[in-house]
Amino acid sequence: MMGASAGGYAAADIATGTERTVMKGWNYWGTPECHALGARTHSRFRAHLRSSISYVMEEEEMAGVFDGDPRKKLLLFTTRVRRTDAKPFRSFDSYRLFMKSATRKFPKGLKYIPGKYREEPVAFVLNLPDQFHSEYIRPLTRKNYHAVIEASCLVPVAMGDPLGPEDLGTPLESDFNSVFIDGGYSLKMPMRLFEQDSRFTALNQWLHPDKTIVFCCDPGGNLWETSSRLLRLNALPSILEAEKENRFLAIHPDHTVEAGFLCMDNDTTMRTFYRGQEQAHRLLRSEKVLRFFGC
Repeated sequence: MMGASAGGYAAADIATGTERTVMKGWNYWGTPECHALGARTHSRFRAHLRSSISYVMEEEEMAGVFDGDPRKKLLLFTTRVRRTDAKPFRSFDSYRLFMKSATRKFPKGLKYIPGKYREEPVAFVLNLPDQFHSEYIRPLTRKNYHAVIEASCLVPVAMGDPLGPEDLGTPLESDFNSVFIDGGYSLKMPMRLFEQDSRFTALNQWLHPDKTIVFCCDPGGNLWETSSRLLRLNALPSILEAEKENRFLAIHPDHTVEAGFLCMDNDTTMRTFYRGQEQAHRLLRSEKVLRFFGC
């Protein structure tokens, strides 16, 4: 299981091994209890997110993830951001990166893409062998589990201040003056990077999935490499080949998704869930999905 932002949170849910965890998250999101438990922080959405993570990922769920099974592989992606001039990250830097997110759906020429930052994907990985440890691939542990999920979802400003490297474990020298934010900024769909980037090719070989299912929230089925929507991966040769050989399946909504990424209303959230559930029942009877699973 792997993902960034809300997809990372969903992957963490699935890694617990129980359907109950998934439903626990959906049923709690946007409720008065979720609002109340997180009311002490300055950002309403940040408070909501922290409350949800601490409630959904309690000790029983943590035990399901860290159960000692060496075959279990969970990857949560974050984005490490540094100023190119090596100066400390300030509040106005957060606003620039927020504008990048706010214009992500604009045509390419109208997107706001600040050029003063290095944005690098950093994956936190469960059961990571020592030989793969690097500044871009780090262990996912009980100690940093909640913070990594939080960092993977953090759009600057909209969801409060970024997390520092010390929040996610032992900082590295290369983390100097850096912060960690939403994983989608640097890596939303990892296929091309896993194949072509030397930082991740060995990790990809370790993962070696026989088949891959991608859950894409874009109703058009666009596999954007990052949340900035600059590169669409649908025509990547390896993906086309895997689809032809029945090794790759992309699932996406067949309708406009009602709940936006800053939704904190449980009624809207659950309507979105049930509409997705209805589509799932249709998909599970479809020829394409049955063929993928060899039925």
